[in-house]
Amino acid sequence: MVELPVLDAYVTLAETATYLVGDDRAAEFQALADQQMTSYLNRATQAIDSWNYRGKKYDPGITAGVLDQKRAFPRIIDGVTLDYNSTSGLAIVPQDVKSACIEEALEIYRVGIGGRKRLQDEGVQSFTVAGKLSETFVVGAGSQCLLSSVARKLLRKYRGARMR
Repeated sequence: MVELPVLDAYVTLAETATYLVGDDRAAEFQALADQQMTSYLNRATQAIDSWNYRGKKYDPGITAGVLDQKRAFPRIIDGVTLDYNSTSGLAIVPQDVKSACIEEALEIYRVGIGGRKRLQDEGVQSFTVAGKLSETFVVGAGSQCLLSSVARKLLRKYRGARMR
């Protein structure tokens, strides 16, 4: 029996569906089975968590040898909890992080269809097809942690960079 992936991401499938309503880029992605979408969202969450962020985790404690908060968000930056739900009294994952997760999942799916990312990861800097089409990659572009430029922009403020 094949085990189905467990959703372990910053967003739920319902939040993903709501976010992508009317997004023409996402028609094929939205048609995926739940287990496939779960896999992409989990991979996006892992990619987001692989970055270093300012501040510290909201709950950096350890209970019985296990981190209380295994994800990078929610966080405390400059003494401020981002984001905080005053009704529940709990820290929550910021909407920008949730949006970045969905954008990154969409890009992981899209790139999987293409192949440019694989070429970049293998060190290819340019290629030509039948002398009529050529493409040149930015050096180091394949080694970025996040594939989605939208996700990188959404998370920039948590890394210490400023938006221009």
